[in-house]
Amino acid sequence: MKSKQNYVSRHVEPIIHLFSEIKLRKNVNIVFLFFVIVPLFFLSSCKGEEESGGVAHDPNKPIVLTSFSPDSGRISEMVLLDGDNFGTDPSKIQVFFNVKEAAVINSTGKRILALVPRLPGDTCVLSVKIGNQEKEYSEQFYYKIAASVTTTAGNGNDPADPPVYNVGLDKIQLVPVYIGMDKDFNIFVSLGNDNLLRLNVAENSATVVATGPQGYDHRCPPIANPLTNVLQTGSEDERDRFCFMDPRTGWIPKLYFIKEWNRGFNSVTGKEYDMPSDVRHYHCLVSEADGNYYTRYHDGQLVRIDPVTWKATIIGMTPSGIAYGMAMHPINPNELWIAYSSGAGDVSNSICVVDVTDTRVGSDGVRLASFQKLSGATNGAHRDGPLSISQFNQPRGISFDADGNLYVGDNENHCIRMINTTTMMVETMIGIPNNAGFKDGSKDDALFRNPHGIVVDAEGNIFVSDYGNKRIRRIAIE
Repeated sequence: MKSKQNYVSRHVEPIIHLFSEIKLRKNVNIVFLFFVIVPLFFLSSCKGEEESGGVAHDPNKPIVLTSFSPDSGRISEMVLLDGDNFGTDPSKIQVFFNVKEAAVINSTGKRILALVPRLPGDTCVLSVKIGNQEKEYSEQFYYKIAASVTTTAGNGNDPADPPVYNVGLDKIQLVPVYIGMDKDFNIFVSLGNDNLLRLNVAENSATVVATGPQGYDHRCPPIANPLTNVLQTGSEDERDRFCFMDPRTGWIPKLYFIKEWNRGFNSVTGKEYDMPSDVRHYHCLVSEADGNYYTRYHDGQLVRIDPVTWKATIIGMTPSGIAYGMAMHPINPNELWIAYSSGAGDVSNSICVVDVTDTRVGSDGVRLASFQKLSGATNGAHRDGPLSISQFNQPRGISFDADGNLYVGDNENHCIRMINTTTMMVETMIGIPNNAGFKDGSKDDALFRNPHGIVVDAEGNIFVSDYGNKRIRRIAIE
């Protein structure tokens, strides 16, 4: 009896404590967990604990991995990992689903209880690390994404002339192009009439914060500076102009201009780079690697801007062509990821990356040496799997979450794609490829029509400017 009481205090009570600390998925039945899963863990593990004597991990003996169950599941679901020489101290055990670390709840020495982490990738290698030892299970775990779509704003109709924005988000009429969000969860939507709207979901309201006459261009995504929370955009019709909107001044647009140009130097040709002849530069991004602003012109010039002096330096060339999507990687802040649309030659319909801190010229004598085309064929199609063979069709906006997953508004495929930038795997997050339509609901049912802009908030929710459906959609992922 005393043995069982000790077991409960060591193994079941931590699970009870866990449930008071974590937010369970809505469809998890707590009664089922306590009266089925926990007793099974207890019954199947008592014998193993008695055999092992509850001994600590022996670093002189190898970790033994045998099996795990279940072989698939969603975020926060329990997984039992069987083997030997785990030890009974969960604080010394690490379990990984690919490279995402899972919460380890308990261990009997022969069985580990862990929780599935959020978005480790669709197919996972499970590994256990204790001290200097690490081993992988031979079988794979399949991660099931649970995603649902709801409409945040827009009733699907063309806006009136003049447009009306004070009728509530469910009745508002708009044609959203690109989308952004600041740290305070304000949603900003660019419209085809060059208005920029701020949506306040809590207040069910929309207000205009910038217009075309004030210098705002609707093809310029409003991107919040992660350091200052100021919205920053490039320009579509003036080479040296940028538009900033500071929440401390009510997002009133303020124009900034490049004051001086340094044309840079191509070490292969021995010449300075050409100045941009096509003035379109849609983005103004800050790199947390060096604190400078970066933009890219349609001709391909990648430009670094000193935020104090507003001196611009051409640091090198990328392929020319339209790239509506650009984002700095949150974990590798020197990496600028680019989504090229059609009409960009050998990088059309492609996801690419360049290191903004590396100004070396590649062997072709033109492009920056660090520039890489990461995705597959450029003909405009749909294909999931390894990023190197994946296909996109006129990708538009892109946005990272805090874990470094990149979400892509795949315009002509009418769906939202996710790239795990650690495993370099691509999957269709939601939407049915090549099937345009409008429908809220689950991953298997939801439909989009030409999704353009995309932004991820601090809680991992995704907001999409669903251009063809004239709505703002929200994707909740588990």
